[in-house]
Amino acid sequence: MKAILILFIAILTVQYTHAQPPTYNDLLIYYVDGNYKKLAAKAEKYTLKEETKNDPYAYFWTSKALFKVSFQNDNDETFKNAYKESISYLLKCQKKDKTHEVYDKEKDFFLEVKQSLIELVINEITSKDYKKALEWNKKIIALFPEDLAAKLMDGACKYYLKDVPGATVIWNENQAFIEQMQSIDSYSEKEKEYFKMSIMQTITCLKTVKQLDRAKNIAQKGNLWFKDDDYKQFISTL
Repeated sequence: MKAILILFIAILTVQYTHAQPPTYNDLLIYYVDGNYKKLAAKAEKYTLKEETKNDPYAYFWTSKALFKVSFQNDNDETFKNAYKESISYLLKCQKKDKTHEVYDKEKDFFLEVKQSLIELVINEITSKDYKKALEWNKKIIALFPEDLAAKLMDGACKYYLKDVPGATVIWNENQAFIEQMQSIDSYSEKEKEYFKMSIMQTITCLKTVKQLDRAKNIAQKGNLWFKDDDYKQFISTL
């Protein structure tokens, strides 16, 4: 078992040797051991050191550690805000990742974080807590600024929070993107669910402000992507 662990660490070390300086071997050991709290504490120190404070990998590791800690469900007050802090460090990583090297190599983690944020947005929309939904959704936009579903959901949340002018700007800015979009085959199931909800929420808002033609056009476009009975029943009321 020890030999396997050493081999795994060696493989990961090779994988991250481009992150100079340093290679973060100490962080790799904590990660492989599943010791995410120590990993978070150690990685955060790298974000404060002069020689590594601008290295996006220092922030990536801190984010990944805090993200793991946030799902451990213990009562450690030190990490009570681990999830939100994880997002903050990932945004800092993204800002410092000028060449997109970290994102390209660690895309799976970015998408894992996105999936978790989508779940939160869907839950808050379902509960009609649009203020919280808007807050979580803005974090998706910050990480994925070109995400159409996030933009549309932003508009819906703003409308429900009485910011009709803000919502209208978003709808106008993204109308062409909706019309031009052809496929969502590359989306995960959770992303498809999120996109469908953002489309349905947008249609609902547009109906309320008497923009029925625009609502119908978006609904027809949605027919290309959503074949389930839930969506068909929803647009049948238009």
